[in-house]
Amino acid sequence: MIKAIIFDSDDTIVDFSSIAAGCIQKAASNLKLKVPKRQEINKLWGRSIEYIIDNLWGREHIHEFRKEYFKMASRYKFKEIKGAKATINLLKKKYKLGVISAKPRPLMIKNFKDINLDTKIFKFMLSADDTRFHKPDPRVFEGVLAKLKIKSHEVLYVGDMLVDCEASRKAGFNFAAVLTGFYKKKDFIKMGLEKENILNSIKELPKLVEKLG
Repeated sequence: MIKAIIFDSDDTIVDFSSIAAGCIQKAASNLKLKVPKRQEINKLWGRSIEYIIDNLWGREHIHEFRKEYFKMASRYKFKEIKGAKATINLLKKKYKLGVISAKPRPLMIKNFKDINLDTKIFKFMLSADDTRFHKPDPRVFEGVLAKLKIKSHEVLYVGDMLVDCEASRKAGFNFAAVLTGFYKKKDFIKMGLEKENILNSIKELPKLVEKLG
């Protein structure tokens, strides 16, 4: 029986990467660094911004790039994935809810304010600033079970990235993929995810949770 649902943030709740990829490109241009193609950036979503910077330009650029990137991202008002707020408000009546995201806490909070989502709905919110572990490392979930007072098989993690799937399954959680990000249905099927656990968007989540019990 599912007792808790934990969400990824970007492209699961918040329509993020379509704007954020442009922010990364603009920040790179401003800093006179090589501007990556969208395809290169898309493959790195789900990781921390520090990981993305290190992968694209090297660790020596982390501090300056992070600052420039946040300046770019703060100029935009992000939107919800269609139906996300309504779905979360429905699920909160029956399940314990949480968020685990690879993004820094200030940007995560800003995104939820942008879409007018009350963060008090969530029992906990874990950002990249709150842990030294990041997906696909399952240790990113350390402390979740104790905090929620449940067992691993009673948790459903929802995300749009392959690293979400890998981390949650290694942790013993159930996983549901949403196709509102970069990856396609076939990508999750290759990872061995059941077809019924692959959703077009978060709007289909309530029906899946009922099936899982």
